[in-house]
Amino acid sequence: MNFKSAVFAAFLVLLMANVPVDAQSIYSPDSNYRYPSQEKIDRQVDSVFRKLSTREKIAQIMVIDFTSRDSEEQFAIQKRLIKREKVGGLIPLGDVFFPAMKKMNQLNKWAKIPMLITLDAEWGAGMRYKEIPPFPRFMQLGALESDSLVYEVGKAIAQECRQLKIQVNYSPVADMNNNPQKHILDSRSFNEDKEKVARFTVAMYRGLRDGGVAGSAKHFPGHGDTDVDSHLALPLLYFDEVKLDSMELYPFKHLVAAGVDMVMVAHLGIPALDPSGTPSSISKPIVTGLLREKMGYDGIICTDALNMYGVSKDSGLEKKEIPLAAYKAGVDILLMPEDVENSIDMIEQALKRGEITMEGLDKRVKKMLALKARLGVFDKGYNPIVDIESLERLTDQKNPDKVMTAKMNLIKEVSKKTITVLFNDNSANCGLPVSFEGGKKVAYVGFRNPELGREFGVLANRYGQVDTLILGDDATLETLKEARNKLRNHDLVIFGFNHTDQSPVRKYGVVPEEIEFITGWAAQQPMIAVYLGSPYAVGLMPGHKNFSAFVVGYTNTQANNFAAVQAVFGGIPATGVMPVSVASFKEGESVVIPERFREEYNFFVGTEEDSLNLVQYDMKGKSPLVSVLPTVAELEEGGKSVEEVLNDKFRQMGMRSTAFKEGSLVTTGYDYNKFLFTLKNGGKYAGKQVFSPQTAKFLLENL
Repeated sequence: MNFKSAVFAAFLVLLMANVPVDAQSIYSPDSNYRYPSQEKIDRQVDSVFRKLSTREKIAQIMVIDFTSRDSEEQFAIQKRLIKREKVGGLIPLGDVFFPAMKKMNQLNKWAKIPMLITLDAEWGAGMRYKEIPPFPRFMQLGALESDSLVYEVGKAIAQECRQLKIQVNYSPVADMNNNPQKHILDSRSFNEDKEKVARFTVAMYRGLRDGGVAGSAKHFPGHGDTDVDSHLALPLLYFDEVKLDSMELYPFKHLVAAGVDMVMVAHLGIPALDPSGTPSSISKPIVTGLLREKMGYDGIICTDALNMYGVSKDSGLEKKEIPLAAYKAGVDILLMPEDVENSIDMIEQALKRGEITMEGLDKRVKKMLALKARLGVFDKGYNPIVDIESLERLTDQKNPDKVMTAKMNLIKEVSKKTITVLFNDNSANCGLPVSFEGGKKVAYVGFRNPELGREFGVLANRYGQVDTLILGDDATLETLKEARNKLRNHDLVIFGFNHTDQSPVRKYGVVPEEIEFITGWAAQQPMIAVYLGSPYAVGLMPGHKNFSAFVVGYTNTQANNFAAVQAVFGGIPATGVMPVSVASFKEGESVVIPERFREEYNFFVGTEEDSLNLVQYDMKGKSPLVSVLPTVAELEEGGKSVEEVLNDKFRQMGMRSTAFKEGSLVTTGYDYNKFLFTLKNGGKYAGKQVFSPQTAKFLLENL
């Protein structure tokens, strides 16, 4: 093969790389995790159990927390709890990734009985470590119509956890956003509809299970209908048992039926279930009476963190008394007790007094040991030490390995299928998908978060001429006024809300005077809103209907920004549905735009693949296309030169880096993708018939 042929062969490979990825092949992980036989589990459990003292048994049902920033005094306590007391498990908290893993390795080295490593990783390890790209949050997943991608996300999260030697993920969240005025969980909840929450939580749990990680349904019996954070105080739920049974408990019933490994009990005050007002995590009527006996759950029950004010402060108990109270309520695993050694003393003394039985303790310990055995912790050759040098692959997006590439493809696919259009008024041709017909002047304003703004602007300009204006993180009301003046002669403005907040307490970062100005601007000039944040924020925008269209992207991530651009210009269908009700919009509603209007992009702006697709190649007769095109020119428009006909066609398809001259074709990967899209779309591009259907078919058959 000569050099020119080699270059063209490489070009064709590049073109194929930009063909849209099939959703079913986005994430192709290894086969499901192979769980051991019950016989093997029993054998391993017995081997460890018979060597434990009473005190060690108590310690085995406790999971302690750590961070790399802990003081020397805290570090000394952790060492003592692991080496002397033999606590059963660890939970890393939010931290800096690499120091946290080094600390975890050190703690694991001290364990004579391998510990269960757990993590609160609802949207992957990226929920705790900023260095790791996060998976989409549950509310965004709730905008999907199908649960198949939810399962895939669960499986991918599990495999990520196992790379970090983590065996338990405190997920899925089974709480519902079923009160628009009270949504403390917000983006952590899938939906407000109980059927969808039940279906999606089961899918997430099954993904975790098949990926080799134990899931933990939370926050039993339901934390969705409250505006109080149980980290700070005890939420009180005053509704009756009928409502609890038909709504809050509904997803948990489905998870119990699916065999979920663990259920986490929240710190809630529920008079209808326990008139004493005792927090649910230490309430026997709720833990044993409801979950264990009435609902028939025989798996592992764990507490929510016992250092949260909802129980540590509002229970009225001393810190050392709280674990015993949870134990007596029927809990199996005690998460993050604050005074571990004295708590062990309290449980040991209760045994001696006959308040609790050794039979009950043994049952709990064997559950913990069986979970470890089931997840491979006791296997011969199991090494709990994480290879620090290999962790770079979990953070490196510039030089991704196969696993990172698969992860990012999965995230992109979720982003594309969840972009949600709240409303779309295209009556004046200023809605979605954006049209450049008639020389329309289009502008884009990136409001704060300049990096996302620049990427949006670059990708938008691949669809047509879009004047981009980036307003930095220091933008003010005055800056907005200047932007409006600069763009007053444009026919359409796309306004990107890029610097958003996920906290309802902080009003999602919405500043009333800024929103008032922006929506007032939208009333005077055609404007499309692209909001990369929670749909609940729309309720804080009284003038939101002033926009001609409103697009929700859920969080301000690169993948959501990437998908939002393409949805705005018709590169991908818009099929997301509202996961919650807000303002006049109901859960399950949206404006679905089912067809593609223009070509799709698969590579983030600035990546190596993206840059290669921008390189111009001169085919110089090496492509069948070069010999076919003159025939096309004759078929389409006789009497004009080949160059005139073809170059006019290229302009209609927005192929601004392509030209045909003297029998030679110069183009780029992305321009060629526009061409292929047009042919596969029956000769149409951006709603215009560029080639006749017959010519499009002829070209496809002869390329």
